[in-house]
Amino acid sequence: MNQTTLDTLKKAGMDEKTAEMYLILAENGESTVPQILELTQLSRATVYDVLPQLLADDFIEYRKDGRVAYYRAVHPTKLLELLDQKKRQLSLLEEEMTETVRQVVGSFQLANSKPGVRFFEGIEGIMEVINDSLSAKGDILTYLDVEATQKYISGQNKEYVNKRVELGIHKRMIAPNTPATRERYRNYNPNIEVRLMPPDIKPFETSVQMYNDTISFSSLDEEKMIGVLIEDKKIVQLHKSIFEFVWKSLPKLTYSDSET
Repeated sequence: MNQTTLDTLKKAGMDEKTAEMYLILAENGESTVPQILELTQLSRATVYDVLPQLLADDFIEYRKDGRVAYYRAVHPTKLLELLDQKKRQLSLLEEEMTETVRQVVGSFQLANSKPGVRFFEGIEGIMEVINDSLSAKGDILTYLDVEATQKYISGQNKEYVNKRVELGIHKRMIAPNTPATRERYRNYNPNIEVRLMPPDIKPFETSVQMYNDTISFSSLDEEKMIGVLIEDKKIVQLHKSIFEFVWKSLPKLTYSDSET
């Protein structure tokens, strides 16, 4: 058996024992288990463990003649699929590493007295940003385009709200005064207060949440969804002050509201 070939299959992702078994069958043709055992140092138990793995991955085939099973390797071009699988794994690892770098950069910058900034993409990224507010120690202050939220992340947002209510986290929200928004917040919910600003500001399709020393932005768009978390006490305090100014300038609602 060519050691270089064996090493290549191992690099491509095959287990050493699996690779050895495949090569034995590829180089010696159709064989029974006793014949395979004559060509390897592997134990009988190991051979019987490896053969089903090769069958499951379609690297070998077998037939039975009476009570005797015969195994043979499929065409070696099948091995190229190992590279495709390796590429998929590397692609996934690249995505995970990119996200890890983003998160570490945020922590690194914060530790070095710079604003900690983390970026996220897609619906999963948006929800990671939104769910971060569940760590709030006090009120969550929010600007929300209700219709955009309902359009793009209705189901996910409902799960988030249920968790927020369970945790007893209070929210104050400012939203555009539209018929859909008024209808949505017609029922009372003790964990949220809503004030409506002029409807001509809509649509902005971005939600903003402020809590602790964090401010988040979740931008909802047909083509691209982006979430940003910024951790900086002074930046957050500025935006909280602006929120409070806007909040006090808006009239209280004449009916109670709920968030679902």
